[in-house]
Amino acid sequence: MKRRTGIKIIIVFCLIIVIVSAYLYSVVIPAIRSFCKTEVESSIRNAINESNEKLLEMAIDYDEIFTVVYSSEKEVVSVRANMGLINQLSMLWGTEIQNHINGKNEIVFKKSAGIFSGSVILSNFGKEVSVHCTYTAFSKTDYRSEFIRQGINQTLHRLYLDAKVEATLLSPYSSEKLIVYDSFLYSESVINGKVPQTYISAEDGNEYLDLLDK
Repeated sequence: MKRRTGIKIIIVFCLIIVIVSAYLYSVVIPAIRSFCKTEVESSIRNAINESNEKLLEMAIDYDEIFTVVYSSEKEVVSVRANMGLINQLSMLWGTEIQNHINGKNEIVFKKSAGIFSGSVILSNFGKEVSVHCTYTAFSKTDYRSEFIRQGINQTLHRLYLDAKVEATLLSPYSSEKLIVYDSFLYSESVINGKVPQTYISAEDGNEYLDLLDK
């Protein structure tokens, strides 16, 4: 009799372990991953926005980045780009983003315990539970220009800086990749004059940013 009772206890104990494990892997862990992913993406976007302010403080005008070349007939021949300055802006922005990310690679936030029940009804109930998220991230930056025709003999020219941040969310159970893209409109100006099918050339005349005919 005692032997049978012992076997029943072992079976019940094993069932409890299986049920708890299934609950953890099917409800709790996916919920934590989802919350962490959202919080990490928000943190990265905040880091990018904070880095934007550093570039804006430099107060570089469009005319310092681009030079519009006109013909004797007042037609636009080309738009020359100061590639050295553009590269510096891109590198500085990337460095600022990385520095902000490095200072915020651990996130702590609180959620109601009911959120881990898997029930929408119970999601707002229960004591608040602290959730810790750790991640590593690396940023890459680039640039691009865009032309938008505004009307007769008017073309809007924009310079964008593009960021790509590849993050890895770390946890005792597994790691998950996250990629965040963002763009920063750094400078723009309206070019007056008839614009032919031309290009933006670098100072050496050999590198192009964008085709104008769109």
